[in-house]
Amino acid sequence: MITGSTAGSTAGADCLVRVDAVHLPIAEAVTMVRQFSHRDRAVHDEIVDYCLIRAEMLADVEPLTEDDLRAAADEFRDGVPLRDRAETLAWVAEMGMSGGQFEGFITLIARRRRFRRRKEEELAPAYLAHHQDDFDLVRAMWVTSTQPVNGEILRGLGGLLGCPEAAVVVGTRRARALPAPLRHAPRDTLIGPVAFENGYLTGLVLERRPAANDADTLALAGRLAFTEWLAARRERASIEWHWTTS
Repeated sequence: MITGSTAGSTAGADCLVRVDAVHLPIAEAVTMVRQFSHRDRAVHDEIVDYCLIRAEMLADVEPLTEDDLRAAADEFRDGVPLRDRAETLAWVAEMGMSGGQFEGFITLIARRRRFRRRKEEELAPAYLAHHQDDFDLVRAMWVTSTQPVNGEILRGLGGLLGCPEAAVVVGTRRARALPAPLRHAPRDTLIGPVAFENGYLTGLVLERRPAANDADTLALAGRLAFTEWLAARRERASIEWHWTTS
């Protein structure tokens, strides 16, 4: 649930947004904007997700390791980005932070990273089990074109010479990354021509290898599961934005 109010009506005057039990100060939000401004997602969505994860971390008092803090600092510098110590110190000064505040900021990033890593590891096995076919390794070729293409010519490709507007792709990908008509097709199966985007797709599945429970597959499953989990948390969250009216 998302609502809005004037600043100070239900929270302190320095609060930008409340997400469940987490109140995000404006100063902290400004710092986050500098981190998120280069990303594809809207900043307000990133802020809400940040608050949701903060809520999950409220009871986390487990000490962080030096590796945790180092990785968090590297992620922060890569995200802004900052190339060296001098640029980092300049950024800290620009944001009006003290050394202690910056250390606390990096500590929050480290706890957030650790929470996410553990949550992904927790969710990955079940997500993979429920979406096993999506993680198959599939070698396929397909043609996208403005006009329908006879699939039989994919076995030799020669016929495509007469179709100058056709784009041919050949490669091995996870099934979930293939065009939808090919994702779950068996080996040696011709698909199409079928309507696809603004034209047609014709494809041939050359090989399909069932997904294994290896580290790379579980890591990808964990990332996707975490995104799904976070979206569900966002749907259930009580979100109240605060702004000043003139």
